[in-house]
Amino acid sequence: MKTNPLRTRVTGLSILGISIIGFIIYLYLILATQWDILLIKITIIAAVGAIVSVVAWIGYTMTTTPVEDKE
Repeated sequence: MKTNPLRTRVTGLSILGISIIGFIIYLYLILATQWDILLIKITIIAAVGAIVSVVAWIGYTMTTTPVEDKE
């Protein structure tokens, strides 16, 4: 299956633009509103949740992967 280079470039630029806009909104909410402490708490909870989920996934993968006997 052949991919269209223009479509790939447009998708990449869209993701880049959305992430920059999201970061600007995040900065505004932290620096210019009264929601700063709540937003920081939510960010920390999300970051810890993501890290713990990756660790859990690694543990699950190690547990369920069949072991090859080398004899």
